[in-house]
Amino acid sequence: MTILLNPNLLSDRLKVDNEVLLELGFGNGYFLVNLAKENPSALIVGAEIANKFFLHAFKKVQRFGLENVLIYRGDGRTLLNFFIPNKRVSSIYINFPDPWEKPSKEDKRLTSKKSLMLYYSRLMMGGNLYISTDSDILKDYLRKVLEELKIDYLETCESPYKNFQTKYEKKWLSLNKPISYFIIKKLDNRTFCRLEEYLRVMPNFVFELKDGINDPMDLIEKILPLEIKEGDFFCKIERWFTYRNEVFLFKVIHSEPFLNQRYYIELTMRNGKGSMGIDDRDSTIITKFTVRMFRELAKRIFDVLGRKVIFENIGGV
Repeated sequence: MTILLNPNLLSDRLKVDNEVLLELGFGNGYFLVNLAKENPSALIVGAEIANKFFLHAFKKVQRFGLENVLIYRGDGRTLLNFFIPNKRVSSIYINFPDPWEKPSKEDKRLTSKKSLMLYYSRLMMGGNLYISTDSDILKDYLRKVLEELKIDYLETCESPYKNFQTKYEKKWLSLNKPISYFIIKKLDNRTFCRLEEYLRVMPNFVFELKDGINDPMDLIEKILPLEIKEGDFFCKIERWFTYRNEVFLFKVIHSEPFLNQRYYIELTMRNGKGSMGIDDRDSTIITKFTVRMFRELAKRIFDVLGRKVIFENIGGV
């Protein structure tokens, strides 16, 4: 298995592999491939959001037959936040991340304060976090935040990667642009972030339909849009699709710390019953907020269409 389609499966690999190395934002995959070749006995996990780069890296991993690599299309912090326990990762690599230099975009940084706290928590004792950047603004930000967190670090202009240069490293060096390499070694047992809970069971809701419902579309239109916002959690449903007035798909846009996903909640109405579930073709991660959105939609639908609850595992409607 090279592509990690279902992140739930990562926990099975963590039980087998002793050493885990993680690269966030692997781009074209040059560094990832080199990391796998240099550490054949370790599990190499790479994460990349951009589909174009993800496909380039996948082809490289396949071409070299690297069986110790798992690549995930998405935010690597999602894996760390939900699927990798504290003190489990040997090394984390972040090479030339987007600096998001405007202060208002701080939370988008792969090296935001919250992100650094997450990385430090998941590192094992003696593990290392490597960050390379050419951005002066990001350099100053890292110095400031690491000092705030009382995390020791080494900043050097000499690359810690022996006999290897990344694509951007070559580019900036050719332009005589100064590069800083931040090396953070975990020398204490502190953890800032606990492993967030997620559910392996998909939420489901089945109910009896009211008598005399001729046009469910008209009733469903009245319950949307649906939007929930609480702190860093935001979720909304604005669009929905229908097939023969029997199957309805509600498109959900979902955001919480270290997790952004889109998925569909499906409502099927046949033989006097309504059935709701999450379409899981995209391996939706079920968190407490996912369940909260599902429950709210189920409640609204039941209020206009339902007569009696047959089954539910979402904490009551």
